[in-house]
Amino acid sequence: MKTVLLPTDFSRNAWNALFTVLKLYHRESCTFILLHAYQPAADGLFSEVSSKQLWEVYEDLKAKAEVQMSEVTTYLKNEHHNTRHSFRSICVQGDLLAVVRNQLQQEPVDLIALGTQGATGAKRVFLGSNTVRLMKHLTTVPVLAVPAQYDLQQLNTVLLPTDYMYAYSTVELQPVLELVRRWRSNLQVVYVANESDLKPAQQEHRRQLEQLLTGIPCHYDYIGLNGKVSDALTSHAESLHADLVALLRHRHSILDTLTREPVVKQMAYQSTGALLILPEFQ
Repeated sequence: MKTVLLPTDFSRNAWNALFTVLKLYHRESCTFILLHAYQPAADGLFSEVSSKQLWEVYEDLKAKAEVQMSEVTTYLKNEHHNTRHSFRSICVQGDLLAVVRNQLQQEPVDLIALGTQGATGAKRVFLGSNTVRLMKHLTTVPVLAVPAQYDLQQLNTVLLPTDYMYAYSTVELQPVLELVRRWRSNLQVVYVANESDLKPAQQEHRRQLEQLLTGIPCHYDYIGLNGKVSDALTSHAESLHADLVALLRHRHSILDTLTREPVVKQMAYQSTGALLILPEFQ
């Protein structure tokens, strides 16, 4: 049984994230935990408190959240008929990151999935910045970021960027390997660097990765850098029509150090496909 945590603000982006994971894991036995954290907006709190007691403000927020959550769970009960899936809902007062951390302490989960608003013109905007915060601070749980415009039909192509500076482990790759095997996807492993030649340590890491991926349809490629890593990866993912990009966050990555850019965050801003951020265990 897999457990998936779905932070939601009841927006269209959150709905899209929910529908995406329901499709991704439609053959899996899963418990989906819908989590909503509510608190007054800082810019409107003073005006609200001036006409109400603070406890009344929180009671209003709680009541509204519970009504919205009830609408979501009622819809799922009436319209989602997958007997492998079960749902639980939680509405709690507090900052989303703190609430999610507390929930993880009470109950481990296999995946956190949430929606992103994506880019609009030159301005990069996230869903209340919560996606960025969760991706940045929740480093031991896989996080799936689903853009608003993402429409999953089939998981045909999965992109796995690497610099071969790191020896992957089976447990780190497990979330993406499960999906690739379940959907019989084609895995595109892409080496991102200024030059294509591999040093001896990188060659060894590639051999180890090839062993881990035995039995999975794979294609190995190289992207030369002429600018930002995130731009190169986004362009490559689009050219392949990749349905999912899997990124491993590790501290000493050439993906970060070569260009001094936060690749995971930039990819989340730019990607039109879903991003699976894999945790670091070493």
